[in-house]
Amino acid sequence: MLRVWESNESDPALVEALTQSLGVHPLIATILVHRNIKGIEEARRFLSPSLGDLHDPRLMKDMDLAVGRILQAVRNKQSICIYGDYDVDGVTSVAVLSGFLNSIGVSPAFYIPSRLDEGYGLNLQSVAEIAGRGTQLLITVDCGITDLAQVAQARKLGMDVIVIDHHQVPEQMPDATAILNPFRSDCTFPYKHLAAVGVVFNLVMALRAAIRENGGFDNSEEPNLREFLDLVALGTVADIVPLLDVNRVITRFGLAELTAARRPGIAALKEVSGILSDQIEVGQVAFRLAPRINAVGRLGHAALAVELLTTRSYSRALILARELDRTNIARQGIEHEIFDQALKMAKKLKEDGDPPALVLAADGWHVGVVGIVASKLVERFACPVILIAWNGEIGRGSARGTDQVHLYQALCDCAGMLDEFGGHRAAAGLTLQRARLAGFRKGFLSAIQGQLGESALTKRFLTDGLVSPWEWTIPLVESLRTLAPFGLGNPEPIFMARRLRVKSTRLVGREPPYHLKLSFVDEQRGVIEAIGFGMGDRVSEVLERVDLLYSPDLNSWAGNVSLQLKIKDLRPCYD
Repeated sequence: MLRVWESNESDPALVEALTQSLGVHPLIATILVHRNIKGIEEARRFLSPSLGDLHDPRLMKDMDLAVGRILQAVRNKQSICIYGDYDVDGVTSVAVLSGFLNSIGVSPAFYIPSRLDEGYGLNLQSVAEIAGRGTQLLITVDCGITDLAQVAQARKLGMDVIVIDHHQVPEQMPDATAILNPFRSDCTFPYKHLAAVGVVFNLVMALRAAIRENGGFDNSEEPNLREFLDLVALGTVADIVPLLDVNRVITRFGLAELTAARRPGIAALKEVSGILSDQIEVGQVAFRLAPRINAVGRLGHAALAVELLTTRSYSRALILARELDRTNIARQGIEHEIFDQALKMAKKLKEDGDPPALVLAADGWHVGVVGIVASKLVERFACPVILIAWNGEIGRGSARGTDQVHLYQALCDCAGMLDEFGGHRAAAGLTLQRARLAGFRKGFLSAIQGQLGESALTKRFLTDGLVSPWEWTIPLVESLRTLAPFGLGNPEPIFMARRLRVKSTRLVGREPPYHLKLSFVDEQRGVIEAIGFGMGDRVSEVLERVDLLYSPDLNSWAGNVSLQLKIKDLRPCYD
């Protein structure tokens, strides 16, 4: 694959204006311009977001209908059941909505289907079971937008249904009492790319406002919604939505709540995850907290994760967190085995023709783990990946994409070859018949190729400037954190350095893919260490001198803080 390094376009006059008006370093101002920030006030909101920057939740289509129906259920003491997905976004959505309702004196039931036995979304059997319990209001979170027959059956069985979802909206929506989904064409909510838990948080904001307007909280203290932001940030980061606009606000404040760990379940989860640092950052959420919650949904039952996030007992939370940790260890073993098999298949396909995407399938793969492996293969090959686990003649798969493609649209182009599918731009799920695999693979590759055009075999890196590693100081690196949280839509700043002299090269890590550990030397300015995570297979590209793409970072060890470079890409210098 061709790797292209491109410099972000900049406006020197705007950089100067931001530098002077905000009192920031020119590098910070430059990065803001690269993030398409064009005004002083917009830059101030980006650097210092406020909860006041959140949009009015009533701008969301059907919000008044949803609020009215829920408050009717509260007044009339009707039975409510929250039906959620089994991933982190679904689990946190259930926990936030049930937690808010509990805070106003309502005790809703919840139902999360088994990934292995029931699969994604509403199913007719669970709908009948929930109705049989006497449920009068069914609220789906992180699912439901494509479940036309299931919602119709719920209505037939006497339940009103509110759908809260964030996946792409099909041409025909279910006949629900209210549908909250920013992607509705008739929805005027200003920002579309919320996680489901973000949509739920807007609902509880609207519910609290409506209760205030109707006379307040009679026998209970008004809920402090800031206390739910730990869960909102957890689900938002885990679902890999853009960390922009309202997502940036809720994630910034949610990370502070995660750091404080006032919720017993979060405190216990941090303990078993080995998080000892003072400040929780996006990486720790994505790679330590979220996987443990996901694991129990992948291999066991996600109801345990909901209990963890809602219990008020730390001793109970610690028992549950340890169970999630054990499940995560088991998940890692299964994942490692599937990754080894899938990697061999992927390498063979790439050697035979370097397709624009990978569609891999096998018997014996665990359907609960294929999504994680697909994500790892995307990182390895920089192309969209679908992994399919066969169960007899039926295959259930997970798709993961890159910034350059729209997965859901590609699957829409192949809809005639699929039994079911759903998702969004970056991730999706699907079901198909074994006999249709070859046709589907051909159609999917064609759809991806059509989206990519001539860029199919190119990975592009947008850099924030040419900066020698020795120009960085500890205070300057710390100032970059004002641009955080980093993630989709707001990537970690990347800088370029040329003709760095390599002092030493070694591989570190317990197993492949190993990490690439380099040190660079300048005779006047000394030595700087660098690490490329998972880049051990590129050691042959390290010559006496290299060009480097990197992000500056701080490494703390034994009370000492030093500069360290995180390698994003490199290329040898031959001249």
